[in-house]
Amino acid sequence: MYNFISTVQKPTAVSHSVTGRFTGPHDNNLIISKCTKIEIYKMGTDGLKPMLDVNIYGQISSLKLFSVNGYDQDLLFLSTERYRYCVLAYDQQRKEIITKLSGISEESTGRPSEPGQICIIDPQSKMIALHIYEGLLKVIPLSTNIFNSSSVSGSGNITTQEAFNLRLEELQIIDLVFLDKCDRPTLAVLYKDTRHSRHISTYEIKIDKDHSPGPWSHNNVEIGSNLLIAPPFGGVLVVGEQVITYLNGKFPVSVQIPFTTISCYEMVDKDGSRYLLGDQSGQLYLLLIKLDNQGNVIEMHIELLGETSTASSISYLDNGVVYIGSSQGDSQVIKLKTEKDTQTDSYLEILDTFENIGPIQDFCVVDLEKQGQGQIITCSGIFKDGTLRIVRNGIGIAEQASIELQGIKGIWSLYDFNQVGSSSHQNADRYLVVSFLTSTKILQFDGEEIEEKEYIGFDLSNQTIYCGNIGDHVVIQITRNGVYLIDGKAQQLLDQWKPSTASGQINLTSRNSNQILLASGNQLFYLEIQQKKIKQISTVEMPFEISCLDLSSFEGQEQSQLCAVGLWTDISVRLLRLPQLEEVCKEILGGEIIPRSVVLLTMEQQHYLFCSLGDGHLFNFSLNINNHTLHDRKKLTLGTQPIILQKFQKNQSMNIFASSDRPTVIYSKSKRIFYSIVNLKEVSHVCSFSSKVFPNCLAIANQSSLTIGTIDQIQKLHIKTVPLNGEMARRITYSEESSVYAIATLRYSLDDQSSSSTTTTTTTSSNNNNNNNNTQKKTNSTGYGIPEFQLKLLNDQTFEQTSSYQFQPDEYVWALTTCKFSSDHNTYIVVGTSYREKESGPLKSSQGRIIVFSVHESRLVLCEEQPTVEPVYYLLPYQGKLLAAVGKRIQVGSWKFNSQEENGKLQLSESVYKGHTMIVQLAARGDFILVGDAMKSMSLLSVTADGKFNVIGRNPQPIWLKSIAIIDDDHFLGAETSNNFVVIKKNSESTNEQERQLLDSVGHFHVGEGTNWLKHGSLVTLPEQDQQQRKIPTILYVTINGSIGVIASITKEEFDFFSKLQEGLNKVIKGIGGFSHSDWRSFANDHHIMPANNFIDGDLIEMYLDLDHDKMLKAIQGMNMSTDEVYKKIDTLMQHIR
Repeated sequence: MYNFISTVQKPTAVSHSVTGRFTGPHDNNLIISKCTKIEIYKMGTDGLKPMLDVNIYGQISSLKLFSVNGYDQDLLFLSTERYRYCVLAYDQQRKEIITKLSGISEESTGRPSEPGQICIIDPQSKMIALHIYEGLLKVIPLSTNIFNSSSVSGSGNITTQEAFNLRLEELQIIDLVFLDKCDRPTLAVLYKDTRHSRHISTYEIKIDKDHSPGPWSHNNVEIGSNLLIAPPFGGVLVVGEQVITYLNGKFPVSVQIPFTTISCYEMVDKDGSRYLLGDQSGQLYLLLIKLDNQGNVIEMHIELLGETSTASSISYLDNGVVYIGSSQGDSQVIKLKTEKDTQTDSYLEILDTFENIGPIQDFCVVDLEKQGQGQIITCSGIFKDGTLRIVRNGIGIAEQASIELQGIKGIWSLYDFNQVGSSSHQNADRYLVVSFLTSTKILQFDGEEIEEKEYIGFDLSNQTIYCGNIGDHVVIQITRNGVYLIDGKAQQLLDQWKPSTASGQINLTSRNSNQILLASGNQLFYLEIQQKKIKQISTVEMPFEISCLDLSSFEGQEQSQLCAVGLWTDISVRLLRLPQLEEVCKEILGGEIIPRSVVLLTMEQQHYLFCSLGDGHLFNFSLNINNHTLHDRKKLTLGTQPIILQKFQKNQSMNIFASSDRPTVIYSKSKRIFYSIVNLKEVSHVCSFSSKVFPNCLAIANQSSLTIGTIDQIQKLHIKTVPLNGEMARRITYSEESSVYAIATLRYSLDDQSSSSTTTTTTTSSNNNNNNNNTQKKTNSTGYGIPEFQLKLLNDQTFEQTSSYQFQPDEYVWALTTCKFSSDHNTYIVVGTSYREKESGPLKSSQGRIIVFSVHESRLVLCEEQPTVEPVYYLLPYQGKLLAAVGKRIQVGSWKFNSQEENGKLQLSESVYKGHTMIVQLAARGDFILVGDAMKSMSLLSVTADGKFNVIGRNPQPIWLKSIAIIDDDHFLGAETSNNFVVIKKNSESTNEQERQLLDSVGHFHVGEGTNWLKHGSLVTLPEQDQQQRKIPTILYVTINGSIGVIASITKEEFDFFSKLQEGLNKVIKGIGGFSHSDWRSFANDHHIMPANNFIDGDLIEMYLDLDHDKMLKAIQGMNMSTDEVYKKIDTLMQHIR
């Protein structure tokens, strides 16, 4: 089994942020780390401007900016969770990042420190220190000569500086910093002893790989102390849960703070007199430090500024503007105000918000329209930052204006015919002609004002079927009755043409420049406008009634040489040569559904004919304009309703907007046709509209409204937020029959004891009653107190809550699913719970529950509850029954339905499968049951006819799993706790009984992020085609950092091709910091390390598409393929997953 893994949504959770002069001596940069990438912004007068987005071959554990003498730009130090580190600089001439230093901090022995990696840099930039292992400090001396060996704009060769280790007496280090105002690099260490008391010690570090006791130490700081801050005036600030203390070996100075846990800080002023502090509940504080004339701290004051997203980092930008990076919710740019807003009781103003969908705790994939367009609903965020996110792939329309208008039959834009000269037409659309069944309206745009106007010469009492400019101030209008040539400026009719009485009304029309094509029944007319007169050139009678037509010139042609006509009865499309209307090509489409729209156009020098039918199907042909032949016929399904094809221009490229019940944009990229869903429910008509106020827009109509909006340049993920008002969603499932989402939400409430103590603490620090409320809210939002779970039903269209159920105090929801039982036609929502063990007193008599709900008129109805002896960790529908993972065991639940009383009872089987440590997930396919264990990898089971479990095979490796999925009958995927993927294979072919009972690991890959869930699904829409096309199975995964990825199964031939390309790309694309791609993707956990195998890194493969031609050639050297062939092969696969 071979797999292609690609990231659809890059990480969004922010772990670190720093500011400085990285890209230039006068630049003010914000640099953000998001797990495996860094983003670099430049602060300007109009806000943050993105400059670079750089992928790192590693999970970033620390990020620091520092300056070195002789450099006028700052340098960037980063280290990864796999013990690699580097120093980076920015080359202004080449506009790229170069590596100045690189190294490895890994040791063969040592126990990783409990708080994780800590990186600190000496204020004089003499050294960098890394605390990674208990009792060990790795010191990297910084020699100015090393950096000056090549300037920032130089070659940037990698230089590994010799580092050394120092043994520290303290093993349980909580935090450490370098102190300022010291002759030698001096370290302050916050640690705890075996009795959990906390102390401060200091060390002087010598360049000769030695250290000595520092100038002072301090025992028994506050027991909740967790953070050290080294101010520029010397000494250290020790931040606790209730007190902040300044220490410098002389007289300590303290200030009480509301009971909280400060998680991050930022210095505001260069003198260190003000610090911003962010706590775990999203409260932002300002610490003010008062110094005397000798620079001694004499007083400190703390003030609550307001509430933000829960901050993982704080970066002061300039002029009171602050960046709040968050790993739990959206990141923000805020403004510090000097006066408190009385309405919000805050000194903060939110200027901008950056979406973060991490951590994703659960998700479901839903196709509401049943048309292959999946959307993901994620449970995102933690505590007060919890939300639901609706994630959908497609092209977005950003609404600029909207008008309610019923019954629109067509829309066309007109530029201002009062202006003369082609130069005035740029962004000069002023009118929208809107057609209705029996009338026409002209809407005039003056800035953002819209007014209905009447102009002499226009026929406004009939339905318009076309309207457009021709020349500076001449307009052509076509109605059912005739063709009208109007001088818009003079408001007079110049000429008109009407079909004869025998021909009847005009049904269809198309126009190109001065050429007009009309249809009336089976009569086809070709007209031209010559010297402001309408002249009929030719006419022809088609064998059947005309259903659609198009008159378009191809690229490089001013006048149309061909027209396309679709016919009833024989269901055909025909090409006719102009001006004689001579048929040159006939294509029978087949079937019984008539053609409804046809378009001729050129995209990327390729000529095409598109023809849509009345049932949502679309034909696509390549057209040879020399011999007038159609070839490469393709048939696709875009919707279920008639499709109207309308051309529009975007960035000098012609595209097609397919208006229907499932609006789609058709475009060309790399000479391949792409179909991208638009984030609108239904569209009937579209036209381009570009004015000074609404530049480069589309006018979009449906049956009830007219919208002006801008269209995205490319297909991308669109994310919509559903707030949960301070709660977090832990589990989600979808009930198609009831059209509702069921979510399990969590919030924390305080018991009397914790509430009392919190209020007392706050009162001590402030007499303001508002602080009491803020503190209680803060405590609730960080996981303190009693967990309170609710089950909520949300409407699948509006996401409004329709019903809820309150679980018992201390009851925790682990599992949530929808289930249909074989004995009942109803769909049920089933919940599995556990009870939390109390700190004192006996356990409750039951360790969990399985609760069954039905949904009646969008309301929850409790049907059944079944107590269990252990927590219920997972529930899975299985062949009309319910599989329950209860602690270490699996049981089968049957539903006994009483049709007379219309209720049922859940019965758990006596047959139990045991032998696990803790079951984290179950998966099923056919008769197979896959079991994922927290410590014992995977097992494959089946259930016999008498309800007993049969073990098919086990994987013997100690793999600690978080999620599992079944790829096919023989291959199974697991995501484990060390951020790896593993594929397990069933040995069906083996003749040895023992070998058949072993599940061998055959695929390994390091994804680099904590994966929470694996589920089958796709975010892309693959149009159905006539020819048999292999369907590529895909599995979606989500991570704690907000990433969404897809794993696609590929063939051996595809794997061999991409393996060679991946090898070639690694020779061309070098990792930032000198980090190795093969090392980065190698499988590694506490037990063993091995190279990645049977996986292709799609993120690396996709980089080929952005290479210049020379690098493309180097990457595919020896593959005997052209760059275009490789490009198309990549695109073909990417269409299935992006």
